[in-house]
Order: sequence, then structure tokens, then C-alpha cells
Amino acid sequence: MSHPPTEFDSGIETLRVVPYYGKHARYFRMARAVSEESLYEGYHHGALLVKGGSILSASPNRGGLCSFGSRFYPYKKGSPTPHAEIGCILGVDRSVTTGATVYVCRVGKQGDFRLSKPCEMCVGTLRYVGVRRVVWSVDENHCAIGRL
Repeated sequence: MSHPPTEFDSGIETLRVVPYYGKHARYFRMARAVSEESLYEGYHHGALLVKGGSILSASPNRGGLCSFGSRFYPYKKGSPTPHAEIGCILGVDRSVTTGATVYVCRVGKQGDFRLSKPCEMCVGTLRYVGVRRVVWSVDENHCAIGRL
């Protein structure tokens, strides 16, 4: 990849940028399918909550207000919307989310993967519920791995 991992560091530290292979490829195929369920007009994101090799929860991004995420929302204007990362942990017990991994992707209009690094609100929320790692799409060929 031509871009060093530090280009993508704003909030969560990028540990590695790797090509899609093995379990990453499988989970991102599933996340892409979940993102197709998004009714949000702007962006189509899909997220999976994974622990012990099993997919425990999945969610696309949605429109509206996210009251749970609002406590982690760092901005003074606007309202937080339910991002896919938050949707996949809502309603899941903390004993399940502790130590889990979240896979999140953004799918462009042509069906290609786009950069989907979690925002500050999502990072704060995922840390709060004990998620250990996040893997996000960088482009059509690479994903990035970060630790919370």
C-alpha cells in the first residue's frame, strides 16, 4: 500500500494496514451485505460484532438520533446519528462485548470499499462497552486494524 498507516491515525491508533484475506475477507463480505440494508442516503456502512470467531451482532448505519452515543459525541452542534458501530453493540450485554472485535466498512456508490475509520463518538462508545479491537475498511484492497 502506498500510504503509511499514520495517514489514517486520528483518534484510534492504526496498528497495521493489511490486504483482505482469510477471516478478514469473510467478515468484510458479511459487513458489505449488512451495509446494503442501510436506508441512510449519505453513506452505507455495515458493522459486525465478532467474538471467538462467531458473529454476534450486525448493523447498518441509520438516520435519526442516537441517545446512547450522544454521551460520547464530542461536537457542540448537530445531533449524533446511530452509526453502524454503535448499532451492532446496542442491546448486547457488556459481558459479551468485552474483548470482542468490531468490523466496520463503508461501501461507495459503485459497491467498492471506502475508508471507514470510526469517529470519536464510536471509539468512545466501543471503549465504554469493552470492545478490544476494531478492523475497518481503507480501500477496495486493504483494511486497517486498531486496538482500543
